Order: sequence, then C-alpha cells, then structure tokens
Amino acid sequence: MGAELDFEQLYAVHAGAVRGYAMRRCDAETADDVVADVFLVAWRRRAELPEEPLPWLLGIARRVLANHARGQSRRVRLHDRLAAQPAAVAAPAHAEDKASARLNAALARLSERDRELLLLMAWEGLELQQAAEVLGVRPNTLAVRFHRARRRLSAALEAVEADDGSERAPIVHVEVPR
Repeated sequence: MGAELDFEQLYAVHAGAVRGYAMRRCDAETADDVVADVFLVAWRRRAELPEEPLPWLLGIARRVLANHARGQSRRVRLHDRLAAQPAAVAAPAHAEDKASARLNAALARLSERDRELLLLMAWEGLELQQAAEVLGVRPNTLAVRFHRARRRLSAALEAVEADDGSERAPIVHVEVPR
C-alpha cells in the first residue's frame, strides 16, 4: 500500500509538468497518452526512481515522444504510399503574434538537438544539471552545446527577419539557472 501511495503522490506532483512538456511537442490527445506511458514506465521502474524524479520523468517522456514520432512517421509513409495524392498540411487556425512567429520559425531552422536543448533550458526551466540528465550527457558537454545552440538561434532569428524584411525584434535574454 505504501508504494502505491508514494506513486500517487509522484503522479500528483509531476503529471502536470510531464503533460506540459508533452503538450509543447504534440497535440493534447497524444500528450495524454504520453503522460500515461511515462507513468507506466515509471511504475515498472519505480525501484530506479531517483531522488529528484522530474528530470528522469522528462527523459522518459522524451523517449516516449520519439517512439510516437517514429510510429507516426511510419503511418504517414504508409498513407502516402496508399493515397493517390498526399493530404495537404492544414495551416494553424489562428496566427501567433509576430515575435512568437519569428521565434518559432527560427527554432524550426535549428537541429532537433539544438531545439530540444533550448526548450528544456528556457521553456521547461530546467537547470543545466537536470537538462543534462534528461538528455543523457555530462553537464560540461551540455554547457558547450547550450552556448552554441544559443548562437545558432540568434543567427536563425536574424535570417528569419532578413527573409521577411521586418525590423529586428528585440531579443529577450533568458536567465538560465545553473
């Protein structure tokens, strides 16, 4: 009974953060599936539960999302083979403000590795040590990657602004906890 109670508390404390992480990477329905899968894996591996579980849970979520993306990719390839004409990708129902649109366009120009690192540090608010645990690398390695990813993001923002001919948007500096 004690393990179940502890696990319920783990879920109550961290399910929202895991769902938020997933929601920034997929739709709501898939995010709910990701949360369920993450906590299923966590239950099965509860003996391995670290003292600070959130980075561990987000690492599991990252792998669950990667598995989902691979499955989705297979479904898309199958659909493309079966369909005479591929379906067009629908545009978003509402436009984001210019700064968000530019940031999203710049992030889209980055590699998946850079994008994931920047989102973990800035959006998820993880400290360097925690992000390193999620990504499975040493903190010193991650610090170098983070510095380089920020430079590439800055260059991508400049390229996006040059492409659309707009004035340079003010750069917001995010203080990253270390």
